[in-house]
Amino acid sequence: MSTYLGQNFLIDSKIKHYIFQQIETIYNEKNCSTLIEIGPGKGAITKKIHAISDNFIVIEKDDVLIPNLQEQKETQTRNIKHIIHDDVLQVSEDQLKNLNCKPEATLVIGNLPYYITSPILRKFFGSGQQHYQAGFFMMQHEVGEKIKADTKKKSYLWRLLNYAYTVEYCKIVPAKTFKPAPKVKSCLIKLTPKAEIPALNFEKLISFLDDYAPFSRKTLGAIQKLHEKKGKSVITIPEKLKKLRLEELDWEMISKIL
Repeated sequence: MSTYLGQNFLIDSKIKHYIFQQIETIYNEKNCSTLIEIGPGKGAITKKIHAISDNFIVIEKDDVLIPNLQEQKETQTRNIKHIIHDDVLQVSEDQLKNLNCKPEATLVIGNLPYYITSPILRKFFGSGQQHYQAGFFMMQHEVGEKIKADTKKKSYLWRLLNYAYTVEYCKIVPAKTFKPAPKVKSCLIKLTPKAEIPALNFEKLISFLDDYAPFSRKTLGAIQKLHEKKGKSVITIPEKLKKLRLEELDWEMISKIL
């Protein structure tokens, strides 16, 4: 996991140690065999976690940072096994499988920039299946608050992630722990497989969210009428739920709709 957020470098040794402990614990408890780090940056955390896994894969897009990672790979034992020099969103599952990565035994970690947090989380943990074993990420506090399991207002991304995984808000990372201090707080988020996935048709869920999420400030009944006026056929909302907003629905309510 990169220890910088943009050009803001993490300088707090306690936070660094906490990150290492969490990664090691999750990896061992979930019986993982592969560790994937997205955006290792200059490798400050990479150097600490390299001994955790025999199959340690790093994915880095920045040309400038590759030589340093390559040097780490070549000069230290049991370190980086594979370096993928590419945009993580362009990396295919076949590429990873060719590097002996079994998703069901893989822990994915990284420090996620705000603009790409959602696409990365959806890629690895938003398919409606417990495809990858676990995730541990640093991200903006605002995003972490929106996707944690016990949030009150459930967004589109919350639905995708919390469908098959438990999203735990582990720790806040204050701006002062970086140098220079950014304008926003960060946090650490953990994703682990749920004991039980909701008994829903995931494709129908996505269709429902696509139709109703863009109008999330309106009640479900109002959104249904809006679509009907436009002549669009959408899932009919039960009368008892029409006065609710999408963000207020729990899984049981959604099952009644679908």
